[in-house]
Amino acid sequence: MKINYLITSLFSLLIISCGGGGGGGSSSTPTPLTNTTPTTFTGMFLDSAVQGLNYATASGNGMTNAEGEFSYQANETVTFSIGDISFSAVLVKNVMTPLDIVGTSDINHPEVVNILRLLQTLDFDGDPNNGIQITAAAHSAAQGMYIDFAAPDFDEQVIDLVFDNGGFHQMLISAEMAVYHFQQTLAELNDQGISNCDKTHPMVGYYGYFETFAHNVSGRAEIMDDCTIKVTEFSYDGGGPEVYFYAAIDHQYSEAEAFPISQAINGMPFNNDEMILRLPNGKTLDDLNGISVWCVDFNANFGQVTFTPE
Repeated sequence: MKINYLITSLFSLLIISCGGGGGGGSSSTPTPLTNTTPTTFTGMFLDSAVQGLNYATASGNGMTNAEGEFSYQANETVTFSIGDISFSAVLVKNVMTPLDIVGTSDINHPEVVNILRLLQTLDFDGDPNNGIQITAAAHSAAQGMYIDFAAPDFDEQVIDLVFDNGGFHQMLISAEMAVYHFQQTLAELNDQGISNCDKTHPMVGYYGYFETFAHNVSGRAEIMDDCTIKVTEFSYDGGGPEVYFYAAIDHQYSEAEAFPISQAINGMPFNNDEMILRLPNGKTLDDLNGISVWCVDFNANFGQVTFTPE
């Protein structure tokens, strides 16, 4: 009897910690997930778009394309590399820059600056404004190399690589040039000027505000283009296990057709924050008319947006 009572008590606590339910397809009774197929997303690596960068995750590996794109699944870490020069393994995001690799927001951080300098120097045609192309020759020249991007002698470490890479530059570009270019990229990114998606779908421009059901969820979401949703003014206290942004038709987030559009955000408090959500591979705006901050373990809806034209 005591064991049964304990199990019942623990189950009740879990329901409370996940915020209960509260409309929009939520349920007070946990049920097994029906959609167990891993969702694959397309991410982008930007200084400007970096083509030819090796990447590796638990689910696969490859090389970024001309748009800087790579494939990943939710909650993986990713390692980017040039030849044997590996950047730090970090939790993957849909848009990644050297700031994410270093784990800082400081554009003048020495490691960030040196990553920028190397990427732009190795660009085959020497013009990062039309994208950065890392060639097979650069990968070959980087075989057997280890680079410490924080080291005072970074310039000396890459002399041979820069000279042998086969591209336009045979000398490392200056920190000032590298940072200036990256600032332009960040400005475009913040203005949503960088996207590989068209703006042809009739829902582009639709927006809505979160209805709050639990855990202080609030904010605004807007469809920016055929594959991008921008969330602004977003707040959430970080409570609940296995919490994601989810998308669905008519807020049916517990159905098999619903799908995640973010990494897990459980345990991560937000306060008036902004983020970019990209639709996973194989999904379009036809597959949704709303999004939710959704607790997967207990089918609980913490807050939802219905997209409307006005």
